[in-house]
Amino acid sequence: SATQLRVMFGSPSDNGGDTITKYMIEWSTSSDFANAESSTHDYLAGGSPFFKNIEGLSTGVYYYVRVRAMNSQGYGISQSSTPSSLNPHQKPSPPTNVRLGVTSDSMLTIGWSPPLSDGGDSIAKYRIEWDTNPRFVSASNPPNKGYVDLGPSSRSYTVDLLSPEKSYYLRVYAINSAGSSQAQMSDPSWAFPRVQIPGAPYSLVCYPGDSTGVIEFSWQRPNVPNHGIQCFSDKDCPTPYGGSLPQTDGGEDISEYELEVNERPDYTGSDGRLESHTGLHSNLDNLYPGRMYYGRVLARNSVGSGKYSPSISCTAPL
Repeated sequence: SATQLRVMFGSPSDNGGDTITKYMIEWSTSSDFANAESSTHDYLAGGSPFFKNIEGLSTGVYYYVRVRAMNSQGYGISQSSTPSSLNPHQKPSPPTNVRLGVTSDSMLTIGWSPPLSDGGDSIAKYRIEWDTNPRFVSASNPPNKGYVDLGPSSRSYTVDLLSPEKSYYLRVYAINSAGSSQAQMSDPSWAFPRVQIPGAPYSLVCYPGDSTGVIEFSWQRPNVPNHGIQCFSDKDCPTPYGGSLPQTDGGEDISEYELEVNERPDYTGSDGRLESHTGLHSNLDNLYPGRMYYGRVLARNSVGSGKYSPSISCTAPL
């Protein structure tokens, strides 16, 4: 359990020519058994193997254990346990902050945070499960039903090849060496794939141009869908079947980018500009020399406009 270890041991191969009368079980958080605690086991009826529960331990702390036998001449040499140390632990609590986002008309993305308690043992993996039935007992075949196990550092996963005509339920488990946590349903508990607005462009930068009053801006295609959950912890969103670009565009091609530039950080100043671009670069001229300008950019598809990127600022050269 979370505060106990159980020791199992057998009789020694050599009793020293005398009857074994009891055993001493010692445990310590140090391999040299400094400040060790101990207990004896003297109920030997029925023979080995013998069992002893060590109670009142600290959850997650590794303890070294050894056992020695006693006859009328005293205690013999100790035998260390296998494994040499172990941590009292139990199953983890469920993952937290489990949220579900619609990525496109064929993808759903689920994100989560670690459980409040790992049960005293490291999380070994997370299991993501999805189904078209809220009790996860449908007779659906993959990809409409399934599960995947992910490493302990994973915090999101995208299920693809789904049907826009179906609703899907998703849940997450945390798993350590003691077993699986209870399932944690996503919030919302279900969703159906459908096209979305694009995510926000990222890596927006600006720098003075080669001429007076010119600022150049550049940015990158969205790398996170509009719902704000990374598709995966360690790679880009999947590409749709037959497509070539990650599905951070909401399932519809990005038709243009809108760059907004203004003299005020709240974009309410009279000296401002709004421009549309099909590429990832803009060269703004005729700006007031020496004035600082703020800029932000969004992506747009046939569904609508996504969120603006974080703002940046640059000063127009003199």
